[in-house]
Amino acid sequence: MALRRFIHIILNPTAGRRKRGLLDDVVGRLRAAGADVTIELTEAPGHATELARAAARAGHADVIVAAGGDGTINEVARGLLGQGVPLGIVPLGTANVLAIEIGLPLRAENIASMLLGGPAELIGTGLVQGEIFLLMAGIGFDGEIVHGIDPKLKRLWGKGAFIWSGLKTWVRGPGHDIRLVADGRERQAAWVVVTNARHYAGPFVLAPRAMITEPGLTLFLFKSKSRFAFAVYLAALGLGLVERLRMVEVLPARVIEFKGPEGLAVEIDGDDRGFLPQRIEQGTQFLRMVVPG
Repeated sequence: MALRRFIHIILNPTAGRRKRGLLDDVVGRLRAAGADVTIELTEAPGHATELARAAARAGHADVIVAAGGDGTINEVARGLLGQGVPLGIVPLGTANVLAIEIGLPLRAENIASMLLGGPAELIGTGLVQGEIFLLMAGIGFDGEIVHGIDPKLKRLWGKGAFIWSGLKTWVRGPGHDIRLVADGRERQAAWVVVTNARHYAGPFVLAPRAMITEPGLTLFLFKSKSRFAFAVYLAALGLGLVERLRMVEVLPARVIEFKGPEGLAVEIDGDDRGFLPQRIEQGTQFLRMVVPG
């Protein structure tokens, strides 16, 4: 295919602070290749969605690029759903799960090459309260971890802020009595993850058979709520063996109604997304996304 000429970048300046050199290198390579690059900065949560929607409707961009973490990418994707222009990414976040999912190395030459000439693939989506997510939803343990992170600490420590919040959550008691209805069947769990992708929390493989280019959500019900059980869960995640644990139930799901406990924290694509009760379901629309060739 012909190289993309007009590239519009939406930058989260907070997420990009620690990796601004990578973005500068990418932009330099794009311009050296003849691309017309414009950059807009986000100013508040949700602003990236507005900027992406406006840029898509203007009709000038060949690709609209989210420069930031997985949460920023999620916001830009929300603005592009149903639009013709594809999503591109410059991963500047802490975990960069989506970049790992599509096999994108965090090197400027690879990112620039993808944005200029990589194919635009259709990827499946999930919905939480009617808004899309690309990667995963966590209810309970990881929702509380994300909810408990100090933004200043996250900017300073990166992954260390997640580890510190995780330790505090584990000591406090990581398990909950989560009540949900999955495709009409009542279930309970101590921790729940709903995933649209293979990877979770970085390079760890949670759902080895999942593919982001195919529709379908996978529901992980972590049954036991003891601290020891959660240590086992995390060890199994590190080894890619979560599906083999007897105290974890894994099943496909289309519609999941989370009933309680009311007020339990939820995270979506690594960002805080409020509290239960919430509804998660398989998305009905695909999103076009530029991936490595």
